[in-house]
Amino acid sequence: MKNPAWIREELILALNLYFRLDYGQMHGRNPEIIQLSSELRQLNLIKDIPDPENFRSTSSVALKLANFKKLDQNFSGSGMKAGAKADREIWKEFHRHREKLKNEADIIRELYLQSSIKKNTLNKATPETNYKSEFLFQFHKNRETDPLTIKVKKEIVLLNSNTLKCEVCSFDANSFYGELGNNIMEIHNSKEFKSEPGLESSAMEDFIIVCSNCHKVLDKNWGLITAEDLKRIIRKR
Repeated sequence: MKNPAWIREELILALNLYFRLDYGQMHGRNPEIIQLSSELRQLNLIKDIPDPENFRSTSSVALKLANFKKLDQNFSGSGMKAGAKADREIWKEFHRHREKLKNEADIIRELYLQSSIKKNTLNKATPETNYKSEFLFQFHKNRETDPLTIKVKKEIVLLNSNTLKCEVCSFDANSFYGELGNNIMEIHNSKEFKSEPGLESSAMEDFIIVCSNCHKVLDKNWGLITAEDLKRIIRKR
């Protein structure tokens, strides 16, 4: 029976490796492909695996990279067939944004691979929530410091309101500093993570425009107060 189709997390890891290798290195004897095959087996994200022995084997990883070659305009060979719809969607999302791709791959490894290693080595007296809180905060910061996300969010706000004001305290850098205040506003990921987050694409509604002062207060008290809480505190002063 055929094994399940590749899921988003697996495809991100595979595409990240694709961009690290030369075309001639994409074969099942390559140690990096062997390592990725091992990691995919350890992710434990797919429960129903009809053929565990051949699940995400080195040959299947090499085949997936060959599918990406078909989508790569820089590849002059024929490659394999274009692959599944999910392959094309991942390629379209990340092939021009490789730093974001690397960040997502790092998150996957941290969340599903390194976390199990760290949990086994942590002192038993250390609460597990400390590790989770630290990871969720880093996940939150990774999303709001992504250059593409910052650019798109600011463009959307400017299109709708023609100005970038802090959505917490209403500070307007351009009005206060003039030209010196251009592009100094930041974005804050206001989405609350009550459990381990997924790796879906960022939604622009999850982010708000903030000044650096409000952003520092929110980060310092992350998990304790929200942007709306801080806005109410400021209004009462």
